[in-house]
Amino acid sequence: MSKEEEEVVFDLPEDVLVKILCRLPVKSLIRFTCVSKRWRSVIISDSQFARSTFQLASQTRTLRPRLLLCTYPYVRDHRFRFEWQPSRFECLGDLDMPCFGGNSLVHRPGFVWEPSRLTVPPEVKSGRVMASCNGLVVLGERMYNGDMNLTYTSYTNLCVWNPSTGFFCKIPSPEYSMKEGLGIFSVSWGFGHVMATDDYKFVFFVPIDFTVHIFSTRDSSWKVIRGPNKSFPRYDGKAHVVSNGAIHWVRTGIGKPAIYAFDLANEEFRQLPLPRAWIQNENVMNGMRIGTQVLSGGCLCIWSESIGYGVFWEMKEYAVPESWVKIFQFSVLDLPDVLASRYGWIPVFVTEGGPVVILIDDELVRIERHREEKPVCSGRYKIEGAKERLFQYSVTVFDETLLSV
Repeated sequence: MSKEEEEVVFDLPEDVLVKILCRLPVKSLIRFTCVSKRWRSVIISDSQFARSTFQLASQTRTLRPRLLLCTYPYVRDHRFRFEWQPSRFECLGDLDMPCFGGNSLVHRPGFVWEPSRLTVPPEVKSGRVMASCNGLVVLGERMYNGDMNLTYTSYTNLCVWNPSTGFFCKIPSPEYSMKEGLGIFSVSWGFGHVMATDDYKFVFFVPIDFTVHIFSTRDSSWKVIRGPNKSFPRYDGKAHVVSNGAIHWVRTGIGKPAIYAFDLANEEFRQLPLPRAWIQNENVMNGMRIGTQVLSGGCLCIWSESIGYGVFWEMKEYAVPESWVKIFQFSVLDLPDVLASRYGWIPVFVTEGGPVVILIDDELVRIERHREEKPVCSGRYKIEGAKERLFQYSVTVFDETLLSV
């Protein structure tokens, strides 16, 4: 490029430059930060630009979902005491690609995408991925009450991290982490965005006393409220999904299964309807595992698994019972090489008309379906070392964004 051409490029009006850049993928924008100090300032430091790129990508459905594989190695002494080693974070590729296989997540003729190592701040070297929202990931370190295979009481060293940009922000520990004598229990949690106030909230549900601990990034503080026993999450020690500004979970074990939600804006509990096909036929739910998921477009999804059979329903219109639509199902007969002699898969990534990624044993499996055709396995990714229990691990979906808090 000649000197005259460079001057033309760098003398573009600010609004024209921003309109051009905000239409580019995040991965490209990160590379362009080395073009000039001006570009770096716009791309990395301008929060309005980050919001604009995210809003445009959301509206045009061009957000790029990625799989975040995190492994948590440990050592054990002769007294069976455990010491956690630094966690390993890897990005496993673009879920929008048509297929993946071989020894990597994504494979297309001509090239293979291998897992790429991600760097996290040293303050959270033993951190675990707890939840993600709009490209922001919450990390935290587990605090165990006894053996690592038993339930645990709390998390510490909490932070918000953007894997795409490296943004990092600490979250103070909630009050319940500092209490003693609460016994053994498992907290659960959720992380979501309140659009009206542009506030991100991280929520702990503490079942020992039915308290809800809410951290607001806007106020940079915790508050505690009490929740109802009937709709409170069980002792499951996991993250709950966020859709339509609310945290969702399915409560089973006491009475009929039901979907409950915690609204992040109003900080209130509510119940949502199950699909009518399930309500009208109670035998359908016998022996099923049921869970909530969020489709790539943001709609609430509910899935169920019985022996050799899986079903996904989408709530097309939020909180409207008649809007439940069955979008996908498969059985062991469809995928005998994948599901035969296996039990206990969980969904990782679900789309309305595209692929589904499930985690089964120590393997990620991508399932493709096209209209009325039989579902097919389009790729498998084995997590080496997981079966031998050399480490614990988790798989989370996050979108590439420039957002921060």
